[in-house]
Amino acid sequence: MPLIEVSDIKKDYPSHHGTISIINGVSFDVADSDFVAIIGPSGCGKSTMLRIMQGLERPTSGEVRFRGQPVLSCCNDMAMVFQSFALLPWLSIKENVAFGLTARGWSPEKISSQVERYISVTGLVGFEEAYPRELSGGMRQRVGLARALAVEPAVLLMDEPFSSLDALTAEGLREEVLQLWRDPDLPPEAVVLVTHNIEEALLMADRIVVLSHRPSRVLAVATVDLPRPRDRKSEAFYQLTDYLFSLITEGAPSPAATPKAPLEGSALAASGAGAKTLPDGTATAPGATE
Repeated sequence: MPLIEVSDIKKDYPSHHGTISIINGVSFDVADSDFVAIIGPSGCGKSTMLRIMQGLERPTSGEVRFRGQPVLSCCNDMAMVFQSFALLPWLSIKENVAFGLTARGWSPEKISSQVERYISVTGLVGFEEAYPRELSGGMRQRVGLARALAVEPAVLLMDEPFSSLDALTAEGLREEVLQLWRDPDLPPEAVVLVTHNIEEALLMADRIVVLSHRPSRVLAVATVDLPRPRDRKSEAFYQLTDYLFSLITEGAPSPAATPKAPLEGSALAASGAGAKTLPDGTATAPGATE
């Protein structure tokens, strides 16, 4: 059984000009120990999809299941890291990290121990009494990460968490998130990352869900089979970047995609019908679906 099952999700919003369809029949799974990235054009509903997965927003139709159970309200086994940090400016760093634990009714002693642990894990020691306005963007995002990890979620949802950071800071935080994900003694079990950055998705994820323009459908669920740490200067990395870029910008008409294992000998396999040949002409990945 997958950790998360996203089944035929549709999301519409009312407007003065009638109903606007944002998501139209999106399905994919997240397995234990998975790192999944969701990419697609701006406005295709990537962030909305994350909120629906956690239960912060209800779909118009379709269903999300966590460990086999429908997600009907906010799922406490998932935690979100936001693009805008979403810290409470009147609270200290220590209090921001403790916020979710306090809301869950943990004892003061347990909260103190948990906050201390995740402040240490995320490199915030010495900043416990500081306020968000006193920190750089990278440090504020560390606070957001510590707050999410403190509740020890099974799934960490990340909504473009590095997009507002400078390149060097973003690179360091990406590696730290990967280290946390690989550590069996720390949460989470799985990570779902929304990003508009194809290179970032390839650097971090094992599988990539590619969405179409609004109303979004799954173009492909691609499995990335590159060794870690990944070399963004390698020929295979360039090929995959080009493939995913062309997939988003061009798409392909065929039935909805479902995850499959990588093709033998290829760096990437995208499920669905209609193969696309990679630039070197050697391996093919089944084509995008829309």
